[in-house]
Amino acid sequence: MASTLRLSNSFIILLLFSLWVVEAHTSRKLISIKEQQGQDLNHFLKDGDFDDPSLYVYFRLNDLKLGTRLRIYFYKNDLQKLPPLLTRQQADRIPFTKSKLNFLLDHFSISKDSPQGKAVKATLGHCGAKEIEGEHKFCGTSLESMVDLVKKTLGSNVDLKVMTSKIMAPTRDPISYGLYNYTFVEAPKELVGIKMLGCHRMPYPYAVYYCHGHKGGSRLFEVNMVTDDGKQRVLGPAICHMDTSMWDVDHVAFKVLKMEPRSGPVCHFFPLDNIVWVTK
Repeated sequence: MASTLRLSNSFIILLLFSLWVVEAHTSRKLISIKEQQGQDLNHFLKDGDFDDPSLYVYFRLNDLKLGTRLRIYFYKNDLQKLPPLLTRQQADRIPFTKSKLNFLLDHFSISKDSPQGKAVKATLGHCGAKEIEGEHKFCGTSLESMVDLVKKTLGSNVDLKVMTSKIMAPTRDPISYGLYNYTFVEAPKELVGIKMLGCHRMPYPYAVYYCHGHKGGSRLFEVNMVTDDGKQRVLGPAICHMDTSMWDVDHVAFKVLKMEPRSGPVCHFFPLDNIVWVTK
C-alpha cells in the first residue's frame, strides 16, 4: 500500500537525510511557494475554483471509500531549489523566534514587505503559537532536532515507521505533477492503535518542518488512487482530524470543504515532501 518503512533507530538519520536536500553551502535565498511551483496552472482550474491549487488536499471522511473521485494537487518541488538542510550546530547559532524577526530578515537579506519576508514572519508565528487543547506540536530546524523531538513525543523506545506520499507511473510515460482527478481503486486501509505525527515543510530560508499530532481523535489511512487516464498512481497516507472544535474558525479547510467551522471531521492528503511518523 503506502510508501512505508519500518525503521530501527540506527537508520532514522540516514533515511531522513535522503528525504531532504543538502546543499554544499547555506543559501540566503528563500524560495517562495510560487517560485517553487514554476508552472502555469490556470488550465487546470475552472470557474469558481480556488486560485491556489495547493489547497486541493482536503476532503471529507465519507469520501474515504472505493470508487470516490477527488481533485487533488500533488506537486514535486525542484530539489535543487529547495532551502538547505542545516546541521543542529548550524541551526542553533541562528535564533528562531518571532521576537528576532528584524534580525533574521537582515541576516538572510530579505525585505520585510516581500512575499519571502511575510512567509518568514508567518512561519515563526506558526511555530511559536501555543498548542491547542489535545495537540502535540513543534518545529524541527535541523534533522537531529526533529528526530529528537519525535522520539520525545512518541516515545524513545518505540517501533517507528515513516510514511510519505509517492506518485508512480505504471506506463513509461513521465510523471506529470499538478492538479488532477484521482479515484480510490482500493478501499482505504485504516491504521489502528497507533500514535502519529505529521511533519510539513514550511517556507523558510533553510529547511524547517512543522510537526503536529493530536493526543486522540485522529485517524490515519493508507490510500491507493489512480488518475482518470490510469497513467499515474498515488500511494500514501491520509489523515482525518475527527475533532475540529478547537480549530480557528477561519481555517482554510472549512472554506475549501464548504462546511461550517468546527462542525465536523476534516481530512487531508500529504504533499510529496511531507513526512508522517507512526508508532504502534
